[in-house]
Amino acid sequence: MEMRGEEGRSRKEIGTWLLKAELRSLQMEKLRGLLDYLVLRLLKNQSMHGYGILSAVKKLYGYYPAPSTLYPLLSSFEKKGYLESRFEFRNGRPRRVYDITSDGKIALFFVEDLLNHVMSLASLK
Repeated sequence: MEMRGEEGRSRKEIGTWLLKAELRSLQMEKLRGLLDYLVLRLLKNQSMHGYGILSAVKKLYGYYPAPSTLYPLLSSFEKKGYLESRFEFRNGRPRRVYDITSDGKIALFFVEDLLNHVMSLASLK
């Protein structure tokens, strides 16, 4: 006989729910750690404004980084020479649009190479 809580959930159901919540939390933590990579990867394919980057990360990865996290990162990448920005006007409103530079592509290649190396080490059991 299976024990049921007040809301009718079994211990197994609660355990499954907790595991899913923990895995989702782990996924968000890892995506936060890879935000710099995700931004460069997105900008490799096309120029984008900040809100477009936020929306694309959410759509592709299910993670919506806080604007207070993204915009300082974009500014930092500009200072490092990984990105360039320009203003474009759409519907009478200015938007800062970001493009990856050749240095940004080199940084992206380095991170991708590092991630591939880590994955190859993980598969060596």
